[in-house]
Amino acid sequence: MSSRARLVAVLLLIPVVIVGGFLLGSMAGDDGGAGTVAVSDVDDDSQFAEDFLIPAGTADRIEAGEEVEIVPQELVMETGESIRIVNDDDVGHVVGVFYVGAGETLTQRFDTPGELSGECSVHPSGSFTLRVVEA
Repeated sequence: MSSRARLVAVLLLIPVVIVGGFLLGSMAGDDGGAGTVAVSDVDDDSQFAEDFLIPAGTADRIEAGEEVEIVPQELVMETGESIRIVNDDDVGHVVGVFYVGAGETLTQRFDTPGELSGECSVHPSGSFTLRVVEA
């Protein structure tokens, strides 16, 4: 299976994973455990503890066999901190439980401790884990 075909397959599964994750998280309650991190939207003028840019041409580089590392495999943030992922590529990308569409920007603030893990199209390992710890 080509890199492009794998990427397309992963992208088709993302809405299912995201919806399922939010449903499971909302049913699990707010116990601060893994997978129950509360997130909220961020105003555009907010400060971001972590800010990542997926440059144009990233999907082409991946398809050509180049390893790209836009985000770390594991990221630790504190409650109340925010992340921004700007996707300047013409292809959507997956970063853990988050999907960032082509030309879109994702911003999230993390309100409770916990862990979110999933696939990652912009790290050579193919995975991304976000750990949120108490500030």
